[in-house]
Amino acid sequence: MNKEQQAITRLRLAAEMSETYYHAPLVITTSGGKDSDVCLALARAAGIRYEVQHNHTSVDAPETVYHVRETFRRLENEGIKCTVNLPMFKGARVTMWSLIPQKLMPPTRVVRYCCSVLKEQGGKGRMITTGVRWAESAKRRKNRGIYENNPQT
Repeated sequence: MNKEQQAITRLRLAAEMSETYYHAPLVITTSGGKDSDVCLALARAAGIRYEVQHNHTSVDAPETVYHVRETFRRLENEGIKCTVNLPMFKGARVTMWSLIPQKLMPPTRVVRYCCSVLKEQGGKGRMITTGVRWAESAKRRKNRGIYENNPQT
């Protein structure tokens, strides 16, 4: 089986699991990047029922924001529910600019707190899929499986 067919098969299984365990469609998360666009194309090819969610980081390039808006317009016209998640930290709405003083430093290559707060909190109580690639780091390749359970959901 080629990688595209393998991804479609996994999305169909994830969609079935989402409907069975959460009684709701699978959520495809999108950052507005190419990996997210591939996930959306694969979901369409899989013929599954899904919703789309974008996590607003407050630091995306204007072109990315425009692309997400255009993608949402297109998908909503097709009847697909699209939402923007506004991240929370310590019970309050947070942006990158309000998070830095709370963490007492900007994120660095060694201390990367921003994704866990700004991108990885959306979809609580739902089954989601992301465009995270194993090839992006040795840690992801070693520690991430096909399916993951987020204990915070």
